[in-house]
Amino acid sequence: MNISIPGLRTTRLLRFIVLSFTLSVAMISNANGQTTTFAQFFEQLGGQDFVFTNNVTSADFNTISGGSRIFFLYQNIAGLDPSLQGIQSARVYVSTTTTQPATLNAGNVDQPLDQIMTIQIIRDTPAPVGANSRTNLLTAVIAPSGQTPGIVGTSGGNAATLSATTPDHVVTFSSDFLLFGLTTQRNLAFSFSSVSPSILIGAGSFLQSFSAAASGTFASSPAPTPFITSSANVSVGGRIVSDNGMGLRNAAVTLVEEDGTEHTIYTGNLGYFSFDGLESGQTVVVSVRSKRFVFSPRTITVNDNISDLEIHPDL
Repeated sequence: MNISIPGLRTTRLLRFIVLSFTLSVAMISNANGQTTTFAQFFEQLGGQDFVFTNNVTSADFNTISGGSRIFFLYQNIAGLDPSLQGIQSARVYVSTTTTQPATLNAGNVDQPLDQIMTIQIIRDTPAPVGANSRTNLLTAVIAPSGQTPGIVGTSGGNAATLSATTPDHVVTFSSDFLLFGLTTQRNLAFSFSSVSPSILIGAGSFLQSFSAAASGTFASSPAPTPFITSSANVSVGGRIVSDNGMGLRNAAVTLVEEDGTEHTIYTGNLGYFSFDGLESGQTVVVSVRSKRFVFSPRTITVNDNISDLEIHPDL
């Protein structure tokens, strides 16, 4: 779901707005005005969650274990479901290796990343719409083509950038919520800050090991389109039983949908009940009232028809 950010300082929001504008302009300029920025992220805690590891004969570039906690934002996408509008709480995972040493040119260090790089942005909780797990906000896979993407920064500095742009690189986007089949250009740009220690060439001529904070932006031409699902209707049914396992007659069964809609029915002679015409993909709460027994509520995610839910009284 989209979230508010209580307690977030005004200065931090201003930093995000300024950063968003800067990255958007940079991305559009790189593609000669042909791309539209459709997503951005920045770290929730500002930690140094992006780690470059010098192995002397190779190097790795990854996020910390468990990924970096981020705020993610879709933008410039017409028809996006309301649950995906606004800031989303998520984690970003980055993974790649490189076998190509860095170079120093006019005071700038360029560390090529010559292997496939994967960037995954995963929503903290499933959205009420979408495909598959309904958590993949965006996955980007980058491979070298005519050129090799790399981490670039001033030697001795504490900031760096990373970008990938078609057709110089092979950039593929996928998502549980967006369709990229019509896109002909796909770009991304990362900005690294608080690089520690500084950007310097180390052992084996690779960048020395460092950690950094990061923010990023993603663009394509044209902008992606939302993945629209037609929610199928499903049913939730089963039986309410007494302490001896027999069906319980005239028990009041209430089902509450995610939007707060309540449905109440009474069990028949054998304790059976059924709620029909429910929207799939939502999480519902089923509770039971009886003069003789106490029942704990049941929370259920409904993706398909459920016909064998059996609810027993508390012991």
